[in-house]
Amino acid sequence: MEPLIEVEHVSRLFRTGGGWLRGARDLRAVDDVSLAIAPGSTVALVGESGSGKSTLGRLLLRLVPPSSGAVRYRGRDVASLRGEDWRSFRREVQVVFQDSGAAFNARKTIGASLQVPLRYNVGLRGRQLRERAAALLDQVGLDPAVYLDRYPHELSGGQRQRVGVARAMASEPQFVVADEPVSALDVSVRAHVLQLLRDLQRQSPELAYLFITHDLGVVRAVADQVQVMYLGAIVERGPVAALFGAPGHPYTRALLAATPVPEPGRRKLTTALRGDIPTATDVPGGCRFHTRCPLAQAVCRETSPPWVAFDDGVESACHFATDVRHLSPADG
Repeated sequence: MEPLIEVEHVSRLFRTGGGWLRGARDLRAVDDVSLAIAPGSTVALVGESGSGKSTLGRLLLRLVPPSSGAVRYRGRDVASLRGEDWRSFRREVQVVFQDSGAAFNARKTIGASLQVPLRYNVGLRGRQLRERAAALLDQVGLDPAVYLDRYPHELSGGQRQRVGVARAMASEPQFVVADEPVSALDVSVRAHVLQLLRDLQRQSPELAYLFITHDLGVVRAVADQVQVMYLGAIVERGPVAALFGAPGHPYTRALLAATPVPEPGRRKLTTALRGDIPTATDVPGGCRFHTRCPLAQAVCRETSPPWVAFDDGVESACHFATDVRHLSPADG
């Protein structure tokens, strides 16, 4: 199947510093990343804070341009889109933000906020705007008679996030970047929002998601494929069940080790991370993870690891990926 949206060897650098005490330096927020997302699929992008996940999401949305590489939507370089092609891209590619409180104009009612994409992306006018805004609220489980004329501060975080989903769906998108959409919600509300996103995808089978999160439990609940990101680069990727069942990269094992286990007495991975994530202005040579890896050897410090592909679809950028996959879940 042809990808709906893809990035090819994309990097994004930001210039930092330049003051009296320190010269300007390049911060490599995204470093030579390639990935493809097919229609109807949900790809999760996971990693610690500062790994570059949100920057990659913004590159896909064309909120920031790449420093190198290309972002393609339906086979066309997004940077080349003009006129009606650009307007179609803006209709078909949407986002659900993490901070539902900051995502809305505090001076506009919920109905007015929903009408903005309906007016400019869909072309509705007059009574159609309010009717369609009401239908969107109903679609995400909110009573239009109650919420259409309320202001954002009058809604709970979960209700605002539902409105955020409704606004993203207003123009009937084909691709949605969901950037930590449930991280600020409590467990019960989180489950409702995740179920809502799944239901919307069932109603529109071609709808694809990029789900950015640090919560691996959420990944298991929503995603088909997972891409693991560390210090601006993808270090492991593959089907969720296969990769989480037998990760080939020590970083993925460490992320799984940090995931709470709800069943008392159940054993879990014990691989531990050492130290903090290095700065993106000074990426380590060789394997960028070697400064924190409990399994690192001399080759890891000297040589970038190759991609190792396995029969179950998992691909790992680690010199010892085969050995790591053979470790038992309780091994370090």
